[in-house]
Amino acid sequence: MRLLGSLILTLSLFASAFSSSVPLTLCMSGRAQGTESLNKSGSCEYGAYNGPTGPGTLTATLNEYFYSSGVKCGDCFEVSGPKGKTVVRVVNFCSAGTCPSEKPLFMLTPDAFQEISADPLAVVYDAGFRKVSCDASGPIKAQVSADSSKYYVKLLLFNNEVGIESVTIKGKDMASPVSMVRQGSAQFVWSQAGKEMMFPANVVVTSQYGGSVTMTLNSLSMDILKFSGNFVTPKSSIIKNAPQSCSLSASPLAIYQNGLTEGWNYWSSRSYSQINTTDSSSHSVGSTKSLSMILMGSSSALTLARSGDFETTYFTGIKFNIKANTTMNGLRVYFPNEQNKYWSPSSPITTSWATYTVPFSSLQHKTIESAITFANTENINVYINIDNIQFIASPSAGTTGYANGNETASGLATGASSTTSGTTAGGKTTASTSVSSTTAGGKTTAGGSGVSTTGTAGSEDSMAASTSKTTSHPTTATGKTTGMTGTTTSSIEHSGETHTSEEHHSSSSIVKASLLLVSAALAFASL
Repeated sequence: MRLLGSLILTLSLFASAFSSSVPLTLCMSGRAQGTESLNKSGSCEYGAYNGPTGPGTLTATLNEYFYSSGVKCGDCFEVSGPKGKTVVRVVNFCSAGTCPSEKPLFMLTPDAFQEISADPLAVVYDAGFRKVSCDASGPIKAQVSADSSKYYVKLLLFNNEVGIESVTIKGKDMASPVSMVRQGSAQFVWSQAGKEMMFPANVVVTSQYGGSVTMTLNSLSMDILKFSGNFVTPKSSIIKNAPQSCSLSASPLAIYQNGLTEGWNYWSSRSYSQINTTDSSSHSVGSTKSLSMILMGSSSALTLARSGDFETTYFTGIKFNIKANTTMNGLRVYFPNEQNKYWSPSSPITTSWATYTVPFSSLQHKTIESAITFANTENINVYINIDNIQFIASPSAGTTGYANGNETASGLATGASSTTSGTTAGGKTTASTSVSSTTAGGKTTAGGSGVSTTGTAGSEDSMAASTSKTTSHPTTATGKTTGMTGTTTSSIEHSGETHTSEEHHSSSSIVKASLLLVSAALAFASL
């Protein structure tokens, strides 16, 4: 009996290993948010979620940009957020006038969204995603539509393992098969003027990867019909050395640039007044606006939070320009959940604009964080202007299994492999910002194209090691990565320390973004 039990367990594990979804593209960058469950047919026409032709409750609505006129109906995607990942099937789309369309958007049902985000109302601006097989049970199925006739045959196809490329039908009296036309959904139609469909008819469905299955259609009965089997994903189409899952994609470098960039807010700030996120009365060189506010006493803070969180492993730190209406000695920068490990400038904030760099190595942080805090620890009210808040890209941020932006042609190519060291979809190594940080004498110096800024890394208890994940990270050119370039530089001397008022070491980041945009031009070519 023990041997029999072990055999059953082994067979179960073997079956599950080959029934799970497999990656069909590299990891990409998109956006995800929750939406209500559909209790009736979406645009793919599958019907109610748990009806006889329904796809269940782990489903997604795509924006028009990504829906491709119904071509993606029935496709499955693995979507990743700060909490984890989920696999969803495409069942609906949202029009360009209603949903943003500048990058792929996944509107997930509650059952799916709760698997990637603890906050049901969040928008995950930096979701990772990739196309996967659907782990369908049994053969592809079909149902004849109620409005069909011998002159007009409409079939709903569902339960497909991978995407459907084409459908043909050959009636009893036809010399050769005729293509059925996709109706912007999972429905396909045959109709020829003045001709009747003679039964039995042979229906052939071909996958996006070349495999095909067949079914004999004997009548226009609305019974659930079964094909000869399901699509088998060719080994050559599976991404080699794919990571276990996609992680969050890289946030755009800019956090504040003449205004808070998309996805960032200040709502978690405390003890402040007169906040103005687009103050044009004072700004640093090269900008037109700054964020201004009064920090009121020693418990006050500006906290900038990103909806859906961000992954710190893409960045070595942040940089920003700041000035105050009086000398300010108590500035601290930290991640809100690790405020006992903070960074402070080694000299006061003054009434003149200066640029500071905060290396993440001087802060205690997790792999995924939600916000960055700029705190006032002095018992004074101080009016500050802060400008050009930007992440500093890590030169090793592009790691295993990721391509830029969308589903690239190489990501769908035969036998595509995951790559390392920030490679683009075409296999070219991307340029990266050269940033390093060292600590000497308690002062942290962050380097980057000859720019040196200093500050003190403070701690009220020992720094804990940051956590890591065995996932891989996308690079993206979909967000704004404009650096503080083309500006004049001047310096303010503070006891032998130099704080440059305008940095221009982001040129390599712009080169990186340009290379990524080249790879993005290949997006959707093979979908």
